Amino acid sequence: MFGRSRHKQDPTAGDEDVSTAAGGLPTLSDDDPVWQEPGPRSADEVDTTSGYVDMGSLLIPAVPGMQLRTQLAQDGRTVLRALVVLGASGIQISVAAAPRSGGVWEEVRDQIRAGMEADGATVQQTSTRYGEELLADMPVVLPDGSHATSRMRVIGREGPRWFVRLDVLGPAAQSPEAGVEVEKVIDRMVVVRDDHPRARLDLLPLHVPEGAVEVPDV
Repeated sequence: MFGRSRHKQDPTAGDEDVSTAAGGLPTLSDDDPVWQEPGPRSADEVDTTSGYVDMGSLLIPAVPGMQLRTQLAQDGRTVLRALVVLGASGIQISVAAAPRSGGVWEEVRDQIRAGMEADGATVQQTSTRYGEELLADMPVVLPDGSHATSRMRVIGREGPRWFVRLDVLGPAAQSPEAGVEVEKVIDRMVVVRDDHPRARLDLLPLHVPEGAVEVPDV
C-alpha cells in the first residue's frame, strides 16, 4: 500500500478579510503557490468547502470529465480504495493510518517492489517531485493472447498520521507530459485524518460519495 494563505480584500468591508469563515485558506479556484507543492495535503492547509468530492477520509477535487469508482470489500460496504479516471489514465488511491514519526513509505516500498517482481514485473526506483517512487512494467495478456507490459507509477506520500499510496495507470504513467493533469489532481487531494487511535497502516474509513459536486472554475 502506501502546506498558506492569500487574503483578498472586499472594498466594501474595510480591512476585514472576506475569507475569515474559511480561515483565509486557499481554495481550488485560487492561484496560490500551495497548488505547486506535491500533494496530497491535510485538511488544515486548504479550503475544502466547495469543489471537492467527499469520500470521508479522502476529498478529491472535482474535474470535468472525471469518473470516480470504488473497490469494495467482501462485505459489500467497506470501501478499500478509490479509482479516479481521467481520459485514458487513472489514479488508484488508498489511505491509511501512520505514526507521527513517519517513515512508512521508506519501510513498505521494498515490500511493494518485491511483490511486483514476484508477479513478473520489472521495477525500478526513481526520484520525482513526489520523492522516491516505483516505476513498474507489469506483464499483461492482450485480448488476442499476446503478451505485453503495462506501466505503473507507485507513489507513496505521508502527512500527519496518514499515509497514501497512489498508483498512476495508463498514459500518465508513461511520460511527464501525459501526467500533468493527473498530478494536478494528486496535488489537490486532501486527506482528513480523524482523531481515533489506529494501528499502523489500518485503512482510514472511506465511503461512496453522495450527490453531485459543482466543478470549480480552476
